[in-house]
Amino acid sequence: MIDELGIKAKLTMWGRWVGRGNIAAAPVGGGSVGSCSPLGYKSAWSFILPSDGGGVDIGCDDDMLDIEHAMSYLKTHDAFSYRLIKLKYRYGYSYQRLAQKLTKSMPEYRRGGIKAGMKMCHKHCKTLVDRAEGEIEQMLTEEIV
Repeated sequence: MIDELGIKAKLTMWGRWVGRGNIAAAPVGGGSVGSCSPLGYKSAWSFILPSDGGGVDIGCDDDMLDIEHAMSYLKTHDAFSYRLIKLKYRYGYSYQRLAQKLTKSMPEYRRGGIKAGMKMCHKHCKTLVDRAEGEIEQMLTEEIV
């Protein structure tokens, strides 16, 4: 199932898996699995009422570990791309918010830089995120990591 998904859907599932207590099996469009709340912990009702065994499918867990391995490789070889993916998919930053954060932290946008006093456009930020997604997708398909 996960092999048929695009890289954006896989990274969205990875962000949920990493940040919210391994609930990657949640629908990509939103929602939660079983008794897991969006906050990342189980409801008190889950201990009282019987459950149907919701949670992460073992197959999804293996795929999420592959993505995590690719992310750790990216962290050591291209820290900027790793940061983009992490902020976008783990912390749920929009392209505008990501552009604001990068404008504050990138040296070319600071005083004395090439683009000092300017702000990064969200479209340029989307291009950077797409490039980072392409790197992850290439690592997953070629199994470099």
